Amino acid sequence: MRHISFAINQLIANSFIFLCIVTFPQAAQAKHLLFVQPGISIQQPDTIENPEAKNAVIAPTPEATVENQELNSTDTIPLNKTISFSEKQKQLEHSVLSIFVSNEKIEQLKTKLIEYGEQHLPWKARKVYFEVIEKVFDYSILLLFAALILFFITNIAIVLFTLNYTIKRKNQKGRFERIYGKMYEEVIMDYIFGNIDWEKALIKLKKIKNKANRRILISVLMNFKANFKGELENFIPEIYLKLNLQKDSLKLAKSRHSHKKVMGIMELTHLYPQGAKGMISTLINDPNDYVRTEAQIAYVTLNNENPFSFFDNLKQPFAKWAQLSVFYLIRLNQIPVPAFARFLSFKHYNIRNFSLKMITFFQQLEDVSEVIKMADSEMEETRFLAYKAINDLRLYDSRELIKKKFDGETKRNKLEILKAFKNIGDTDDFAFLEEVMISGSISLKLEACRSVYYMSEESRDKISKHTKKEIPELELLLAHVKDPRN
Repeated sequence: MRHISFAINQLIANSFIFLCIVTFPQAAQAKHLLFVQPGISIQQPDTIENPEAKNAVIAPTPEATVENQELNSTDTIPLNKTISFSEKQKQLEHSVLSIFVSNEKIEQLKTKLIEYGEQHLPWKARKVYFEVIEKVFDYSILLLFAALILFFITNIAIVLFTLNYTIKRKNQKGRFERIYGKMYEEVIMDYIFGNIDWEKALIKLKKIKNKANRRILISVLMNFKANFKGELENFIPEIYLKLNLQKDSLKLAKSRHSHKKVMGIMELTHLYPQGAKGMISTLINDPNDYVRTEAQIAYVTLNNENPFSFFDNLKQPFAKWAQLSVFYLIRLNQIPVPAFARFLSFKHYNIRNFSLKMITFFQQLEDVSEVIKMADSEMEETRFLAYKAINDLRLYDSRELIKKKFDGETKRNKLEILKAFKNIGDTDDFAFLEEVMISGSISLKLEACRSVYYMSEESRDKISKHTKKEIPELELLLAHVKDPRN
């Protein structure tokens, strides 16, 4: 599809450029002919009723006199000279062809064509031939249309040829990869399960020195590495190193193209981890987002003892995609989880946010004072995650702090604060929640009512005793809260 889109875009671009080249000079010439110089009159075919005005000459204005000083000299055309209809028609002859060549050359070409017809064509065909030549040169726009049609046909032919070639090349490449991929899979499987020795396997791995074949073999090994576990998994890096395929991956990892560099990092991480560690450390601050993210994920994978030590040297952002991938690796590979509270003092806000998420998920209560400090952060997202952590970690001593923060917070953070009182609230907080139900917005009233209702039996009894006069929407709020669908 990428090649098809490129071919179509090329056709449109070429056509547009051709039209611009052809039509712009023609439009400029037409515009020039519309303006008649001051002082020159064009003889009209209509009759003139006033005999005295028959030979009148249009007097030039002072502005026209200044702008056309050359016309006032004795060497120029007199102002009372008129342009006849035949002369005007002659000026318009070859108007399109004259854009590209001079009128003299056009006349020479026309003469040569006529001479050719007189010398080489039978007399019966000469009349039609001469008429065609006269029409073409008298109405040169026909020649322009013919050239335009020829240009479009040529472009369409090029596009069709490109599409046909691309499709054939793609099919050949796919067939090539399927044939050799299947063959390499069978050979490696036989070697892994002990059906053949390495010497015989090496003979069966045909054309392994070819660059394309080596790429196919690496993809096969990557597939086996992802699906084999235990003792069978250890054979994959062994085959990779025996064939010196790490050189191909190292070359990719040093490429200037980001997609190749990412591919090289992935191959080295899974098939040559001992050689990947040194290179990965230099790429965690790569300016390209994809390369940097892949390097950070690889660092966590290769450093089980201290997977997040790269935070100390991180100068570029820790992207959300990298955070999600790292979290997946921690759970999948059972990587030891560090105390994330120590990362809350880092300058990168995304590291602090990631640490708050990890503290909340893994219920780390070792240093909750650092979590509470994050409620004073300048970043709205960081404060939101701090309120969420206070709620999920059940930090009861933070109730007074978040009540003080409530008025100055955004609507999203206000809702998160009200949600926290559902789990950490007490009867002492009833007055605060009651005030929100009276003066807050509908969404804040609803969340405050929910927190009061589920906070305790005592608070539930208190809210039930209120009247519509005190809280007009109380019945609707309670009905919404009690509905199990909400």
